[in-house]
Amino acid sequence: MKKIAIYAIGMLLTVACSHKNETPDHDALIDSISNEEQSLAYFAVGADTSKANHIIALYNLFVNNFPDDSLAPIYMLRTAEVQINTGSFEEGINTLDTLMALYPGFEEIAMCQFLKGQAYESNQQYDLAREAYTEFVETYPDHVLAADTRKMLPLVGLTPEEQLEAIQAQNRK
Repeated sequence: MKKIAIYAIGMLLTVACSHKNETPDHDALIDSISNEEQSLAYFAVGADTSKANHIIALYNLFVNNFPDDSLAPIYMLRTAEVQINTGSFEEGINTLDTLMALYPGFEEIAMCQFLKGQAYESNQQYDLAREAYTEFVETYPDHVLAADTRKMLPLVGLTPEEQLEAIQAQNRK
């Protein structure tokens, strides 16, 4: 059954790519994305870049053909998450920036800013991470992650030993 689903997705992509002037079927594309996401639920995306690239291609196909659909910003966020989780930090950050610019009213826009900080931090760009986290807590002070982010900000870029020392020093005060 899994081989049939993979074949169907491959066929959809082949048809979609070979008929560039034709819009893919909206519902069929959503079904393909859903099937691919289910297969990824049991798979570490970072272990196989071909699977990551495949789901990103499906997300991009949808967003490019249905930019006004309510699923478009959701799929862009998922694209960024896959990119970040596979170590493509700059691509993930660019996707998040584009998402925030195109869909400023998106319900998960605060999470986009937070993920941007995480991507910078994971890429060891600590100044940019602090900047993104600071923007997050200033723009979304009531977000569920804001209080923890404020506490974490002074620890960004420190070694685990330095983090422990900083926490212990804070607790002594």
